[in-house]
Amino acid sequence: MKYYGYGRVSTETQAEKGYGLEAQEKEIRKYADAHGIELERIFVDAGISGNLKDTDEDEAIGKREALMELLSFLEEGDAVIVLNTSRLWRSDMTKAIIRRELMKRGARILSVEQPKYDLYTKDPNDYLINAIMEALDVYERMSISLKLARGRTMKAKGGDKPAGVCPTGYRYTADKKHVEIDPEEASTVRLIFTEAQKGQSLNQIAATLNGKGITTRRGKSWSAGSVQIIIRNRFYIGELQHQGRTVKGSHEPIISKVQFGKAQAQLDKRRRG
Repeated sequence: MKYYGYGRVSTETQAEKGYGLEAQEKEIRKYADAHGIELERIFVDAGISGNLKDTDEDEAIGKREALMELLSFLEEGDAVIVLNTSRLWRSDMTKAIIRRELMKRGARILSVEQPKYDLYTKDPNDYLINAIMEALDVYERMSISLKLARGRTMKAKGGDKPAGVCPTGYRYTADKKHVEIDPEEASTVRLIFTEAQKGQSLNQIAATLNGKGITTRRGKSWSAGSVQIIIRNRFYIGELQHQGRTVKGSHEPIISKVQFGKAQAQLDKRRRG
């Protein structure tokens, strides 16, 4: 558990009696001494310039560098000592934003002038504002998910792999926008299809690979299941699967459609008989 102090003045409040930075810091240290508290550091926002008034609107919060730094320091159980909670917020909306950030971190507020103040005690206004904030959080997460989904769809329509791990035999290009053939892994893929085309069983193909000392990408031995995943993957003939649809990929095929078809036929023949 660590204790931090926080003080703030703005262009409107610098002249207010008892709210200058020196006065705030003095009271914070006095409070700490009286309660046997060792302060780690006092963070200070020494004025908000321009048209950012002391109403502490959202834009002003982002401009309070010391507050942002303080929040980044806080961990579970830490406490922030302030002269008065008005040094943290004045408007209800700002209060909701800062309270949520403090509560996410499991931190507390100790107010010199408000000894009974408890960050975790709610008043009726908090319920409405918190509901709005939670709705905005959900909306933001949905917006991000939607943007990512649109990005994946656009990549798939353009023939590029939308996301995720590349199949064995491929790797992402340096810019992560496209896929290219990995020569060493591609030779393993070709061997698998060659053996499958010959009519070898999945277990036989796995045994061949393991006998040659060839491992999977993760350094493990091959199994019938891992071999089947490769033989059934149409990515190797230049196709993509996205949202249940087959799309022509922009990547270079490792296997011809003819060889792929023969391998499938041999695999299906073994399953039937």
